[in-house]
Amino acid sequence: MKNGVFYPILNFIVAKLKYLNLVELFKSLAVLIAGNQNKISAYRFAIDFFIILKWIFVLTIIKLHVNNTITNLFVWYLLISNLYTYFYYHIWYNDTANDIHNTPERIRRRFVNLMLSIGFSNLCFAYLYRFPYLNDFQWSDKAPLTTKSIWFSFANSLTANYEYVKPITKSGVELTLMQLIISFIFLTMILGNSIPKTNNN
Repeated sequence: MKNGVFYPILNFIVAKLKYLNLVELFKSLAVLIAGNQNKISAYRFAIDFFIILKWIFVLTIIKLHVNNTITNLFVWYLLISNLYTYFYYHIWYNDTANDIHNTPERIRRRFVNLMLSIGFSNLCFAYLYRFPYLNDFQWSDKAPLTTKSIWFSFANSLTANYEYVKPITKSGVELTLMQLIISFIFLTMILGNSIPKTNNN
């Protein structure tokens, strides 16, 4: 076992988790419709379409104040799969180390998608702060709850202080720490591996 014990096991798990990711279904359906000759374009369209849909979904449930167990679990799923997607394709996937494919357009597209994924992660946490974990935080009366939850989420992801919202329970503290960890992964590990050298030859 030239790669030791832990790497093959972890590699197997990471690879299999890909099939639990909803975006892979969108990609497969897109290729089925467009055909293998347009595979790359179909993949890109499917990814963009999925990104638009998940943003619309979370913005809609925030706007409509939807708060139930199924919706909460689905937001958690979207949050975790969002992180997994960019971990897999920006760090783990073998193609990330292949400079020959890194054209300027591809790198810019990956960067835009990465920024969207960071924003989406913050939006999901804003929903969690605003609805299922509302009572785990102390809220001031100076702004609407939805506005404060969004500002707090983005501020917390950057370790900035936002005095209008404070965690007051163990669950609230753990949720804010989880967002900080996810933001750290996005802004250091993934971002650092998402700007490789371009192929200018």
